Amino acid sequence: MKGRHQLQRSLEILAPRDVVWAILEDSMLLPRWVPAVHEVLGCAPGAESAGSVRECRVSFAGREGTIVERCVELVPSSFAAYVVDEDSLGFNRMFADYGFTIALEVAEAGRSTVRMDTYYTPRTIVTSVLNALFMKRRFANAVDEILVGLAELAEASTQDNGLSRTSSAARERVANP
Repeated sequence: MKGRHQLQRSLEILAPRDVVWAILEDSMLLPRWVPAVHEVLGCAPGAESAGSVRECRVSFAGREGTIVERCVELVPSSFAAYVVDEDSLGFNRMFADYGFTIALEVAEAGRSTVRMDTYYTPRTIVTSVLNALFMKRRFANAVDEILVGLAELAEASTQDNGLSRTSSAARERVANP
């Protein structure tokens, strides 16, 4: 990633790695586990791969728009890296080289640990100040919600075909190293 490392969040998910990876590699599932994503407007058919592009209708901090992400690196069942090529919310105007990685590791007893790292570089002194005052915290909260959504979907699919909700338990497990 070209951008400066801004934050890292992780969560142990009570589901095997193959279940979690199946969710991660299917862009059409994003609205089911990423709260900011309302709809996938377009993506490559099939499993995610390096070079895949997806466009989503999103909302962030009360603003709606679109975002186009491109997968720049993928190691099946363990790692994916994405960059934001376009967005209508203004993130690319405020931050250069916005991207994120998702790493997935096997934990004990059929569990998985997922870690998300976010990278970007504020473009101006004003966006540097905004980042320090509140944007970094908002991004951290958004990543926490993403991790909890992923945990809920993965854990539900291993427990009872998607009917179980584990929100409060997953929220308590989000780690901020």
